Amino acid sequence: MRVIAGISKGRKLKVPHGPDIRPVTDTIKEAFFNSVGPYLEGKTFLDLFAGSGSMGIEALSRMAEAAVFVEKNPQAVAVIWENLRLCQLESRARVIRGDVFRVTEKMSRNGERFDLVYVDPPFRQTTFFTQILNRLANLMNPGGLAVVRSLRSLSMTAGTPELVRVRVSTYGDSALHYYRLAAETVPD
Repeated sequence: MRVIAGISKGRKLKVPHGPDIRPVTDTIKEAFFNSVGPYLEGKTFLDLFAGSGSMGIEALSRMAEAAVFVEKNPQAVAVIWENLRLCQLESRARVIRGDVFRVTEKMSRNGERFDLVYVDPPFRQTTFFTQILNRLANLMNPGGLAVVRSLRSLSMTAGTPELVRVRVSTYGDSALHYYRLAAETVPD
């Protein structure tokens, strides 16, 4: 796995091991950043279920102002820090070791908001998808975008009272679901 573009382009990233670690492929990463990449400079990025941290690191490499990584697995947290140091991006990063649901609840209470939220829960934990969707609106800045990676075969909701799905893209057995705040979407 490597950084695709930006100031850390070409740097190889380490990947933690474990049953719930599924490194995002270069194809998915490239498609995601091609769709949001031109809008990253000065933006804030939240990487939930961060794994190796490759998505947040890619955002920082492409000039996002800051990235927050949330990951429960201690081995993965160590790998995120190692990857950030390797790419010399640690000064614009915050890594939080903890349960995503507890951490996001605290972030919401503290008024922390982000321009881009990337969510990649363990695929086998299907209840996580509904749980996290119900929290995303409270973590997004106006004009923000949340993207959830799931199994292609998983039936994902088109939204919540606060979120509307605006796009779905599929790549092999994965799908990326793009959500915006419902108050900001205009019906056709």
